[in-house]
Amino acid sequence: MKKFFAAAVLALAVILPAVSQENNEQTKQPVWNHGDNVSTISYQNVRIFKIYDQKDAYVVLYEKQGIDIGTAVLPKKWFKNEDGARKLNFRTMPKGLSPYMTVISQNGEFLKVWITAPTNRFNSLWAIAPSGMQIDGTDADSLTLDY
Repeated sequence: MKKFFAAAVLALAVILPAVSQENNEQTKQPVWNHGDNVSTISYQNVRIFKIYDQKDAYVVLYEKQGIDIGTAVLPKKWFKNEDGARKLNFRTMPKGLSPYMTVISQNGEFLKVWITAPTNRFNSLWAIAPSGMQIDGTDADSLTLDY
């Protein structure tokens, strides 16, 4: 009886790995190919250098390719949208992180933007836009950044 159990355990130990390896080879997919579980939403994070607060918009200076500085105009109406679907959200910046902006796209089209920054407006990241500063794009409906 003991020999029978030992033989059965030995047979299972030899057969199960071979069977599972065959099934794994048949169902193995590349890491990037998730079949129907592919999202239409994508995002891009960029580091923020300065946020200018203006009457109708926020002007954000962000990092491009690690060496250049880009400018993005984010209308304040995106934050105050009555529909409930805001295009602009602010998040509190955790300790140890630099401020950054997350641009979210769906099917390649702009969806919303999140700004992760200190909420204290006395922080050096925040500034009031100069009175003579001309800002175009305060009535825009989408955002396109040059990375």
